Amino acid sequence: MTSAERPSSTPSSPTPTATSVGGAGAVGDPTAVDGTTEVLPSVVQKVTAFSAREIPGVVALGASSSRAVGAVRQTLTGSTENTAGVRVELENQTARIGLDVEIEYGVGARELVRALRRHVPKAVEEIAGVTVVELNIVITDVHLPGGDDADAGATPPPPPAATL
Repeated sequence: MTSAERPSSTPSSPTPTATSVGGAGAVGDPTAVDGTTEVLPSVVQKVTAFSAREIPGVVALGASSSRAVGAVRQTLTGSTENTAGVRVELENQTARIGLDVEIEYGVGARELVRALRRHVPKAVEEIAGVTVVELNIVITDVHLPGGDDADAGATPPPPPAATL
């Protein structure tokens, strides 16, 4: 829209006049206003990451190395939104998404992938208004029972005794 096409309010006009651009609705109807809407890939990434974590059996997103980088980034920036393991190609309000997940031991991979393919595109479309045309899922790891507990309870060996 050029500056000549934009409605302007001038001090000489005591009451603003509304014009319906495109004739879509009544005066004051927000659907009657033309304009553009742009959804950034980072928005689709966040929605994808959050919705994927809602699926039971998804332990984490990304490979262990990308999670480590995400933890460092979180420490440096203070951001709590970790979108590691989510890649988005966005074009003309359609998205191709790559999703790397670590799954819980005992959860069937096929059922989990089906749940992701149902839930993630629906959430992206409802929240971001973007249609997911492709969702590629990579299972990067299986979280074994007691894996974190064994590491968390372990104590480092004592330092060697100093000799004088």
